[in-house]
Amino acid sequence: MKKPDASDIPQPDEASLRLALAEVRDLQRTVAALRSELELAHQERQRQVQDAVSAAQSDILQLRDTIGALRTSLEKSEQQRIDALQSASAAHHAEISHLHDTVRALRTVLESKA
Repeated sequence: MKKPDASDIPQPDEASLRLALAEVRDLQRTVAALRSELELAHQERQRQVQDAVSAAQSDILQLRDTIGALRTSLEKSEQQRIDALQSASAAHHAEISHLHDTVRALRTVLESKA
């Protein structure tokens, strides 16, 4: 059996070389176009992530402000409740003191008539 040598390998003709080179150039252009699209898609995804993070941070700040306002309102309501209780208690004690004074005065009147 004879070993194949370089002369046995069919040599491509000029037309098939041009066709192969054209195909390589097309493939290179396709790769470049796909790489560009991939980079654009990556940039768009990064922009969307940044937008989402920015929106989330904005929501967080708004919620913190809302929590602060609600906390202040709750503290104010609690203080008003405490003030109302103290006022009612003071009025109650004043009324009791007045009633004691009335009872003493009535007792004095009754004892002086007796």
